[in-house]
Amino acid sequence: MAYRFVLFCRHLQQTRSLSSMIVNPFGVTKAIRRNQRGWRNLVKPYLISTIGIGTSATIGDFICQYLERNKQRNLFHPPPSSILPWWDKQRSLVMCVSSTFVVAPWNFTLSRFIENLFPGKQGAQIVKKMLTNTLLAPLGICLVFVSVTLLNGRSFREAKMKIKNDLVKTFLTGTCYWPFISFINFRFVPLDYRPFVGSLAGAIWNIYISSIANATVDKSNHTKPKSTFLDVIGEKTKTELREIGHVLLEKNKKDL
Repeated sequence: MAYRFVLFCRHLQQTRSLSSMIVNPFGVTKAIRRNQRGWRNLVKPYLISTIGIGTSATIGDFICQYLERNKQRNLFHPPPSSILPWWDKQRSLVMCVSSTFVVAPWNFTLSRFIENLFPGKQGAQIVKKMLTNTLLAPLGICLVFVSVTLLNGRSFREAKMKIKNDLVKTFLTGTCYWPFISFINFRFVPLDYRPFVGSLAGAIWNIYISSIANATVDKSNHTKPKSTFLDVIGEKTKTELREIGHVLLEKNKKDL
């Protein structure tokens, strides 16, 4: 009886292995279809987020230029027939391209990374998400500075100087605004639409970030030419000649 039971168990194992070999291709097919369905489900929220972020950046830059229109008159010379003479369309295009192809993928990936790292809407999880989002914010700011600087035809060295000069100031300003937006986003908004809702709130932030990101470009047009060695020598010579002339006049007065 024991021997027959052992044979029966071996036969059962062989049967299961054969059945798994037959069923396995169907399981692989289901897994592939499931992955394809998952990627398709990402396309719609990604497109919505990208359109929202790109539009938000363009509107923010437009408002920023309107607020800076008095300064822009000296920096930007539009054609005489321009309806909005203060609007630099090239600058808005740069902000739109940077946000669409750099900022949007970063924000979309970051939101899903944080959600997978700290899933749920409990208070402790939300605090962890907000803290992680704040700690990673400098990377997003650097991406904006580098992309805008390069799209304006400048070098990596200038982008590095831009980060060195303005990163800390921009980050500290953002910490006064974004934590509140992040709490609403993580607590009440579904994962797929968090970047889009963030882009709506980002319209206000983009007014500031547009001004900071384009500050180097604006200032570069007003930089005074550096004084050369000959200029310095010339100024000293003029000063000495004036002093000599003043001394000679005093002597002439005394002689008279």
